[in-house]
Amino acid sequence: MGWLKKAVILFVGLALLGTGFFFIGLLCLGYLVASFFFGKGKASQRAKGGLSVNPRYILAFVLFAVSLLALASGGTFSPIVFGTMAAAVLLWPVLPFGYLVSRVVPVKDSILLRSSLVPVVWHSFAQVKPGAEDIPRALSSYKGRLVVTRSGSVYSHVKTFALTARSAEEKVNQELRRMASSITPGGAYLLPLDSQESSRAFSGGYSSISQKGDPLAGPAPDLLVLDASGSTVARYGSYEVAKGGRGNIIIPETHRVHRNPPLTWEALERLGKKLKWPDPDNYSNLLQSVHATQNEQLAERFSNLETAGDRVAVQGLGGDRVELSRAQLRAMVSIYS
Repeated sequence: MGWLKKAVILFVGLALLGTGFFFIGLLCLGYLVASFFFGKGKASQRAKGGLSVNPRYILAFVLFAVSLLALASGGTFSPIVFGTMAAAVLLWPVLPFGYLVSRVVPVKDSILLRSSLVPVVWHSFAQVKPGAEDIPRALSSYKGRLVVTRSGSVYSHVKTFALTARSAEEKVNQELRRMASSITPGGAYLLPLDSQESSRAFSGGYSSISQKGDPLAGPAPDLLVLDASGSTVARYGSYEVAKGGRGNIIIPETHRVHRNPPLTWEALERLGKKLKWPDPDNYSNLLQSVHATQNEQLAERFSNLETAGDRVAVQGLGGDRVELSRAQLRAMVSIYS
Protein backbone atom coordinates (compact mmCIF):
# COMPACT_ATOMS: atom_id res chain seq x y z
CA MET A 1 0.00 0.00 0.00
CA GLY A 2 1.38 3.40 -1.00
CA TRP A 3 2.10 6.13 1.49
CA LEU A 4 -0.64 8.33 0.00
CA LYS A 5 -3.29 5.72 0.73
CA LYS A 6 -1.88 5.22 4.20
CA ALA A 7 -2.06 8.97 4.83
CA VAL A 8 -5.70 9.04 3.71
CA ILE A 9 -6.58 6.10 5.97
CA LEU A 10 -4.73 7.76 8.86
CA PHE A 11 -6.59 11.05 8.30
CA VAL A 12 -9.97 9.32 8.13
CA GLY A 13 -9.17 7.25 11.22
CA LEU A 14 -8.15 10.28 13.28
CA ALA A 15 -11.15 12.29 12.07
CA LEU A 16 -13.59 9.58 13.11
CA LEU A 17 -12.15 9.06 16.59
CA GLY A 18 -14.04 12.04 17.96
CA THR A 19 -17.37 11.07 16.41
CA GLY A 20 -19.98 8.40 17.00
CA PHE A 21 -18.18 6.33 14.38
CA PHE A 22 -15.02 6.09 16.50
CA PHE A 23 -14.98 2.31 16.07
CA ILE A 24 -14.39 2.78 12.32
CA GLY A 25 -11.49 5.05 13.19
CA LEU A 26 -10.05 2.36 15.42
CA LEU A 27 -10.36 -0.14 12.57
CA CYS A 28 -8.46 2.24 10.26
CA LEU A 29 -5.65 2.66 12.77
CA GLY A 30 -5.60 -1.07 13.45
CA TYR A 31 -5.30 -1.73 9.72
CA LEU A 32 -2.30 0.59 9.53
CA VAL A 33 -0.64 -1.21 12.44
CA ALA A 34 -1.25 -4.60 10.80
CA SER A 35 0.06 -3.40 7.43
CA PHE A 36 3.22 -2.18 9.13
CA PHE A 37 4.06 -5.45 10.86
CA PHE A 38 2.89 -7.89 8.17
CA GLY A 39 3.43 -5.92 4.99
CA LYS A 40 7.21 -6.11 4.86
CA GLY A 41 7.29 -7.24 1.26
CA LYS A 42 7.68 -3.67 0.03
CA ALA A 43 10.43 -2.79 2.46
CA SER A 44 12.91 -2.53 -0.39
CA GLN A 45 11.30 0.79 -1.34
CA ARG A 46 12.96 2.24 1.75
CA ALA A 47 16.35 0.93 0.70
CA LYS A 48 16.92 3.14 -2.34
CA GLY A 49 18.95 5.73 -0.51
CA GLY A 50 18.18 9.29 0.44
CA LEU A 51 16.95 10.76 3.71
CA SER A 52 14.26 8.61 5.27
CA VAL A 53 12.53 8.15 8.61
CA ASN A 54 11.89 4.73 10.07
CA PRO A 55 8.12 4.11 9.73
CA ARG A 56 8.18 2.57 13.22
CA TYR A 57 8.93 6.01 14.68
CA ILE A 58 6.15 7.59 12.62
CA LEU A 59 3.65 4.97 13.75
CA ALA A 60 4.73 5.37 17.39
CA PHE A 61 4.34 9.14 17.12
CA VAL A 62 0.86 8.80 15.61
CA LEU A 63 -0.28 6.39 18.32
CA PHE A 64 1.13 8.67 21.00
CA ALA A 65 -0.70 11.63 19.44
CA VAL A 66 -3.94 9.63 19.42
CA SER A 67 -3.35 8.81 23.08
CA LEU A 68 -3.02 12.51 23.91
CA LEU A 69 -6.11 13.29 21.83
CA ALA A 70 -8.10 10.67 23.71
CA LEU A 71 -6.87 12.04 27.02
CA ALA A 72 -7.86 15.59 26.03
CA SER A 73 -11.30 14.31 25.07
CA GLY A 74 -11.85 12.97 28.57
CA GLY A 75 -11.09 9.33 27.85
CA THR A 76 -9.90 7.07 30.64
CA PHE A 77 -9.21 3.68 29.10
CA SER A 78 -8.36 4.63 25.49
CA PRO A 79 -5.35 6.85 26.39
CA ILE A 80 -3.79 3.89 28.21
CA VAL A 81 -4.46 1.55 25.26
CA PHE A 82 -3.00 3.85 22.62
CA GLY A 83 -0.11 4.90 24.87
CA THR A 84 0.78 1.26 25.48
CA MET A 85 0.59 0.56 21.74
CA ALA A 86 2.90 3.51 21.04
CA ALA A 87 5.43 2.25 23.58
CA ALA A 88 5.24 -1.30 22.19
CA VAL A 89 5.85 -0.09 18.61
CA LEU A 90 8.75 2.12 19.68
CA LEU A 91 10.41 -0.59 21.78
CA TRP A 92 9.51 -3.53 19.50
CA PRO A 93 13.14 -4.47 18.53
CA VAL A 94 14.16 -4.93 22.18
CA LEU A 95 11.00 -6.65 23.40
CA PRO A 96 10.66 -10.47 23.40
CA PHE A 97 7.42 -10.37 21.38
CA GLY A 98 9.09 -11.67 18.24
CA TYR A 99 10.41 -14.70 20.08
CA LEU A 100 7.03 -15.45 21.67
CA VAL A 101 5.06 -15.06 18.44
CA SER A 102 7.62 -17.15 16.52
CA ARG A 103 7.15 -20.22 18.73
CA VAL A 104 5.01 -22.83 16.98
CA VAL A 105 3.61 -26.30 17.50
CA PRO A 106 3.18 -28.95 14.78
CA VAL A 107 -0.30 -29.82 13.53
CA LYS A 108 -0.78 -33.58 13.30
CA ASP A 109 -1.16 -35.10 9.83
CA SER A 110 -0.58 -31.74 8.18
CA ILE A 111 2.08 -29.55 6.61
CA LEU A 112 1.19 -26.78 9.07
CA LEU A 113 2.85 -25.33 12.13
CA ARG A 114 0.56 -23.24 14.35
CA SER A 115 1.70 -20.31 16.46
CA SER A 116 1.54 -21.32 20.12
CA LEU A 117 0.64 -17.77 21.20
CA VAL A 118 -1.52 -16.54 18.30
CA PRO A 119 -3.59 -19.53 17.08
CA VAL A 120 -4.68 -17.78 13.86
CA VAL A 121 -1.07 -17.56 12.61
CA TRP A 122 0.17 -20.57 10.61
CA HIS A 123 3.48 -21.49 9.02
CA SER A 124 4.66 -24.07 6.52
CA PHE A 125 7.92 -25.03 4.85
CA ALA A 126 8.86 -26.63 1.56
CA GLN A 127 12.38 -27.81 0.77
CA VAL A 128 13.91 -26.55 -2.46
CA LYS A 129 15.07 -29.57 -4.46
CA PRO A 130 17.57 -28.84 -7.27
CA GLY A 131 16.68 -29.75 -10.83
CA ALA A 132 18.45 -29.01 -14.11
CA GLU A 133 19.89 -25.68 -12.91
CA ASP A 134 22.05 -24.74 -9.96
CA ILE A 135 20.24 -23.20 -6.99
CA PRO A 136 21.22 -19.51 -7.59
CA ARG A 137 20.14 -19.56 -11.23
CA ALA A 138 16.93 -21.50 -10.51
CA LEU A 139 15.88 -19.03 -7.78
CA SER A 140 17.00 -15.86 -9.58
CA SER A 141 13.40 -14.65 -9.99
CA TYR A 142 11.97 -16.26 -6.86
CA LYS A 143 9.30 -14.33 -4.96
CA GLY A 144 8.96 -15.15 -1.27
CA ARG A 145 10.94 -16.04 1.81
CA LEU A 146 13.94 -18.37 1.71
CA VAL A 147 15.69 -19.99 4.66
CA VAL A 148 19.22 -21.22 3.95
CA THR A 149 21.14 -23.39 6.42
CA ARG A 150 24.89 -23.75 6.76
CA SER A 151 24.60 -27.32 5.45
CA GLY A 152 23.26 -25.95 2.14
CA SER A 153 19.61 -26.89 2.57
CA VAL A 154 17.17 -24.29 1.22
CA TYR A 155 13.56 -23.92 2.35
CA SER A 156 10.61 -21.84 1.20
CA HIS A 157 8.65 -20.40 4.09
CA VAL A 158 4.97 -19.47 4.03
CA LYS A 159 3.17 -17.53 6.76
CA THR A 160 -0.59 -17.03 6.66
CA PHE A 161 -3.55 -16.09 8.81
CA ALA A 162 -6.66 -18.26 9.07
CA LEU A 163 -9.28 -19.28 11.60
CA THR A 164 -9.09 -23.01 10.86
CA ALA A 165 -6.42 -25.49 9.83
CA ARG A 166 -8.34 -26.38 6.69
CA SER A 167 -8.47 -22.77 5.55
CA ALA A 168 -4.80 -22.30 6.44
CA GLU A 169 -3.77 -25.34 4.41
CA GLU A 170 -5.65 -24.05 1.37
CA LYS A 171 -3.93 -20.67 1.65
CA VAL A 172 -0.51 -22.30 2.14
CA ASN A 173 -0.92 -24.51 -0.92
CA GLN A 174 -2.00 -21.52 -2.97
CA GLU A 175 1.06 -19.54 -1.85
CA LEU A 176 3.43 -22.46 -2.47
CA ARG A 177 1.94 -22.81 -5.96
CA ARG A 178 2.69 -19.13 -6.58
CA MET A 179 6.23 -19.52 -5.25
CA ALA A 180 6.84 -22.59 -7.41
CA SER A 181 5.74 -20.62 -10.48
CA SER A 182 8.46 -18.01 -9.80
CA ILE A 183 11.20 -20.65 -9.98
CA THR A 184 12.95 -21.21 -13.30
CA PRO A 185 10.96 -24.02 -15.01
CA GLY A 186 12.80 -27.29 -14.47
CA GLY A 187 15.53 -25.54 -12.51
CA ALA A 188 14.32 -26.51 -9.04
CA TYR A 189 11.19 -27.80 -7.30
CA LEU A 190 9.39 -27.41 -3.99
CA LEU A 191 8.90 -30.46 -1.78
CA PRO A 192 6.35 -29.64 0.96
CA LEU A 193 7.41 -30.80 4.41
CA ASP A 194 4.93 -32.23 6.88
CA SER A 195 4.80 -30.69 10.32
CA GLN A 196 7.08 -33.28 11.91
CA GLU A 197 9.84 -32.75 9.33
CA SER A 198 9.55 -28.98 9.71
CA SER A 199 9.77 -29.41 13.50
CA ARG A 200 12.99 -31.40 13.20
CA ALA A 201 14.48 -28.86 10.79
CA PHE A 202 13.85 -25.83 13.02
CA SER A 203 13.86 -27.19 16.57
CA GLY A 204 16.51 -26.17 19.03
CA GLY A 205 17.58 -22.81 20.38
CA TYR A 206 19.15 -20.14 18.21
CA SER A 207 19.62 -16.41 18.45
CA SER A 208 19.63 -13.53 16.05
CA ILE A 209 23.00 -12.16 15.01
CA SER A 210 23.27 -8.39 15.26
CA GLN A 211 25.04 -7.79 11.98
CA LYS A 212 25.47 -4.45 10.25
CA GLY A 213 26.40 -3.96 6.65
CA ASP A 214 26.62 -6.76 4.12
CA PRO A 215 25.39 -10.05 5.68
CA LEU A 216 27.32 -12.04 3.06
CA ALA A 217 30.67 -10.37 3.71
CA GLY A 218 31.73 -12.72 6.51
CA PRO A 219 31.34 -16.45 7.14
CA ALA A 220 27.98 -18.00 6.37
CA PRO A 221 25.70 -17.96 9.44
CA ASP A 222 24.03 -21.11 10.72
CA LEU A 223 20.74 -19.81 9.36
CA LEU A 224 20.13 -17.04 6.83
CA VAL A 225 16.63 -15.78 6.04
CA LEU A 226 16.10 -13.84 2.80
CA ASP A 227 12.99 -12.02 1.60
CA ALA A 228 13.25 -12.11 -2.20
CA SER A 229 11.05 -9.74 -4.18
CA GLY A 230 11.45 -11.44 -7.56
CA SER A 231 14.86 -10.13 -8.52
CA THR A 232 16.39 -8.59 -5.39
CA VAL A 233 16.72 -9.40 -1.69
CA ALA A 234 14.84 -6.76 0.30
CA ARG A 235 15.31 -8.01 3.87
CA TYR A 236 17.43 -10.56 5.68
CA GLY A 237 17.98 -12.15 9.07
CA SER A 238 21.08 -13.98 10.35
CA TYR A 239 21.00 -16.56 13.13
CA GLU A 240 23.38 -18.77 15.02
CA VAL A 241 22.12 -22.10 16.31
CA ALA A 242 22.86 -23.00 19.92
CA LYS A 243 24.11 -26.53 20.40
CA GLY A 244 21.87 -28.62 22.61
CA GLY A 245 18.95 -26.21 22.46
CA ARG A 246 15.78 -26.73 24.45
CA GLY A 247 13.90 -28.17 21.48
CA ASN A 248 11.52 -25.26 21.00
CA ILE A 249 10.36 -24.83 17.41
CA ILE A 250 11.14 -21.25 16.47
CA ILE A 251 10.33 -19.66 13.12
CA PRO A 252 13.20 -17.44 11.91
CA GLU A 253 12.26 -13.99 10.67
CA THR A 254 13.92 -11.22 8.69
CA HIS A 255 14.86 -8.27 10.87
CA ARG A 256 17.06 -6.02 8.74
CA VAL A 257 16.52 -4.06 5.54
CA HIS A 258 19.12 -4.14 2.79
CA ARG A 259 20.25 -0.57 2.16
CA ASN A 260 21.77 -1.66 -1.13
CA PRO A 261 19.66 -4.67 -2.18
CA PRO A 262 21.62 -7.29 -4.14
CA LEU A 263 20.12 -9.43 -6.87
CA THR A 264 18.76 -12.70 -5.54
CA TRP A 265 20.97 -14.53 -8.00
CA GLU A 266 24.02 -12.58 -6.82
CA ALA A 267 23.26 -13.16 -3.13
CA LEU A 268 22.83 -16.90 -3.56
CA GLU A 269 25.89 -17.11 -5.81
CA ARG A 270 28.03 -15.45 -3.14
CA LEU A 271 26.52 -17.65 -0.46
CA GLY A 272 27.24 -20.74 -2.54
CA LYS A 273 30.97 -20.03 -2.30
CA LYS A 274 30.75 -20.60 1.47
CA LEU A 275 28.63 -23.75 1.49
CA LYS A 276 27.70 -26.66 -0.76
CA TRP A 277 24.33 -26.74 -2.48
CA PRO A 278 22.61 -30.15 -2.52
CA ASP A 279 22.67 -32.39 -5.57
CA PRO A 280 19.50 -33.73 -7.26
CA ASP A 281 18.13 -36.89 -5.61
CA ASN A 282 15.17 -39.24 -5.99
CA TYR A 283 12.81 -36.58 -4.70
CA SER A 284 14.07 -34.21 -7.40
CA ASN A 285 13.35 -36.83 -10.07
CA LEU A 286 9.84 -37.44 -8.70
CA LEU A 287 9.10 -33.71 -8.60
CA GLN A 288 10.41 -33.32 -12.14
CA SER A 289 7.98 -36.02 -13.29
CA VAL A 290 5.06 -34.45 -11.39
CA HIS A 291 5.90 -31.00 -12.75
CA ALA A 292 6.09 -32.27 -16.34
CA THR A 293 2.66 -33.96 -16.11
CA GLN A 294 0.66 -31.14 -14.52
CA ASN A 295 -2.10 -31.32 -17.13
CA GLU A 296 -2.50 -35.10 -16.96
CA GLN A 297 -4.95 -37.17 -14.95
CA LEU A 298 -3.66 -38.13 -11.50
CA ALA A 299 -3.50 -41.84 -12.39
CA GLU A 300 -1.21 -40.96 -15.31
CA ARG A 301 1.25 -39.02 -13.17
CA PHE A 302 2.55 -41.88 -11.02
CA SER A 303 3.60 -45.42 -11.87
CA ASN A 304 2.50 -46.79 -8.53
CA LEU A 305 1.20 -45.84 -5.08
CA GLU A 306 1.47 -48.14 -2.06
CA THR A 307 0.57 -47.61 1.56
CA ALA A 308 3.56 -48.10 3.85
CA GLY A 309 2.28 -47.72 7.41
CA ASP A 310 1.40 -44.08 8.01
CA ARG A 311 3.24 -43.08 4.83
CA VAL A 312 2.77 -43.61 1.10
CA ALA A 313 5.38 -45.13 -1.19
CA VAL A 314 5.24 -43.20 -4.46
CA GLN A 315 6.88 -44.25 -7.71
CA GLY A 316 7.24 -41.62 -10.40
CA LEU A 317 7.14 -42.18 -14.13
CA GLY A 318 10.92 -42.25 -14.16
CA GLY A 319 10.94 -45.23 -11.81
CA ASP A 320 12.20 -43.41 -8.71
CA ARG A 321 10.47 -44.60 -5.55
CA VAL A 322 10.24 -42.43 -2.42
CA GLU A 323 8.15 -42.35 0.72
CA LEU A 324 6.01 -39.35 1.60
CA SER A 325 3.49 -38.57 4.29
CA ARG A 326 -0.09 -38.23 3.08
CA ALA A 327 0.02 -34.53 3.94
CA GLN A 328 3.12 -34.10 1.77
CA LEU A 329 1.56 -36.00 -1.13
CA ARG A 330 -1.64 -33.94 -0.99
CA ALA A 331 0.30 -30.69 -0.95
CA MET A 332 2.66 -31.75 -3.74
CA VAL A 333 -0.24 -32.67 -6.03
CA SER A 334 -1.96 -29.38 -5.18
CA ILE A 335 1.15 -27.28 -5.92
CA TYR A 336 1.87 -28.94 -9.27
CA SER A 337 -1.63 -29.11 -10.69
